[in-house]
Amino acid sequence: MGYFTRRYFVVSAATSAISLLLSPLVAIAAPGKPETTEVELGFIALTDSAPLIIAKEKGFFNKQGMTGVELKKQTSWAVTRDNLELGGSRGGIDGAHILSPMPYLLSTGAITKSKQPLPMLILARLNTQGQAISGSKEFLDEKLKVKAPNLIETVDKKNKTGDKFKAAVTFPGGTHDLWMRYWMAANGVDPNKNADLVVIPPPQMVANMQSGTMDVFCVGEPWNERLVNKKLGYTITQTGEIWKEHPEKAFTMRADWVKKNPNASLRLIMAVQQAQKWADNPANAKELAEILSEDKYVKASVDDLLPRLQGTVDYGDGRKVTNSPFKM
Repeated sequence: MGYFTRRYFVVSAATSAISLLLSPLVAIAAPGKPETTEVELGFIALTDSAPLIIAKEKGFFNKQGMTGVELKKQTSWAVTRDNLELGGSRGGIDGAHILSPMPYLLSTGAITKSKQPLPMLILARLNTQGQAISGSKEFLDEKLKVKAPNLIETVDKKNKTGDKFKAAVTFPGGTHDLWMRYWMAANGVDPNKNADLVVIPPPQMVANMQSGTMDVFCVGEPWNERLVNKKLGYTITQTGEIWKEHPEKAFTMRADWVKKNPNASLRLIMAVQQAQKWADNPANAKELAEILSEDKYVKASVDDLLPRLQGTVDYGDGRKVTNSPFKM
């Protein structure tokens, strides 16, 4: 799955002031008794939420003494943002599986509802790559790929119908927003002038494609695989083809929670690391897909989850690869 071997665990933040808050964590080689055993962590229904889910399901949180970890499924990245701003003490969450740019944007106050900085810490890189840009079956004959010199013509043709070319992303300023804008611009299309960028939560991408809400979308798995399986579209490019092993999701925590609970924070990191190692083992891929498929987690079929976990990619346009170097 590529979680453990390709990721690095970071003690970094959006500002040097926030970084200083982690210095007590760095100094403690072996965590002492956790200050609390309870914490609320958010996740989105995506394959790359696996480290938190596996840490819970396989007992790695419990083994680290964090017996009261509660995973709360979030409906969108905007809801994740709002619940982080609330914090666990006010019915929200104190940490989350999140788009890597979001902790920085929260820390500067750029995306908080209050417009006030919310100091955040990135405790771990959860995964690299493993996302994709997908297109509607309407554009299957165009066979758009990572290098798509015909994208300009495709977009112009759609715009001339009076229905502007629509590209869906998951959160403004998030990684999917960045990959979509980069791909379009690199192929000669100005995403600000020639297309409408719309925000759709990850689990709703396929349904919106089916209803004609968008022409292309960028999202994490398993939703690109589901689009192909339902014959509603095809994978244009895996994001690893744009930037191999790019940073993707992060495990972030409110800085005030980490400062108050340094031992508990280290134990959370250790549990997540153990979960990543488990998820990286190819022998565990089927069980991993089965766990993620549960309604309380990703709520997708094993057929939607397993192939790309194993590096088997049917692009849906005739291209098929095994042992893809771009899996997460």
